[in-house]
Amino acid sequence: MGEIKSAWELAMEKVDKLGKLSPEELRQQKDDKCRSIGQGLAEKYLSGSSLRDLKLELDKYKGEERELVRVALASRLIDAIELGEAERLAKVVEVISGLKLKSEGGLPAATGAIEGLFAEYREAEQKKRREVETAARGVLHQLRISGSAIGSVNPEVVPEWKSELDKIAQPYRERLDDIKAELRAV
Repeated sequence: MGEIKSAWELAMEKVDKLGKLSPEELRQQKDDKCRSIGQGLAEKYLSGSSLRDLKLELDKYKGEERELVRVALASRLIDAIELGEAERLAKVVEVISGLKLKSEGGLPAATGAIEGLFAEYREAEQKKRREVETAARGVLHQLRISGSAIGSVNPEVVPEWKSELDKIAQPYRERLDDIKAELRAV
């Protein structure tokens, strides 16, 4: 029959195992912990926390640990930039520049490139939406539905139209991913 161990014995076994971790395993644990903290701080900020609160949280860490948290924070914020989300881009730029998470040199150029990409995408998307709306009104007109019976057409509802919008967005997403990769490297 198995031996029942006390909580103390179980804790001591875990301590023994920790003592036997290689330096590489300890480093990996530290990296994982800091990555998790940085990502958590980014999510907190994106959910509405202030830059001031973020600075206070980041000040809890020192030395190498602080740098690892900063890198993870910046990486997660950059990943959060999404096509057409100009407000989120502004929040990310505010944090990256406010906390000096990246060298200042590449940030304005990347921000300008992303803003230009967003404008291009918005224009292409609006053009496609107008085309889809015109086609939808034509179909509805053939069904003898017209006038005040039609408010506006939502292209996201019909799968074929949604796929057309997704096709329009794909090259812009790829370009955005390239810019984000460059920004991470800065």
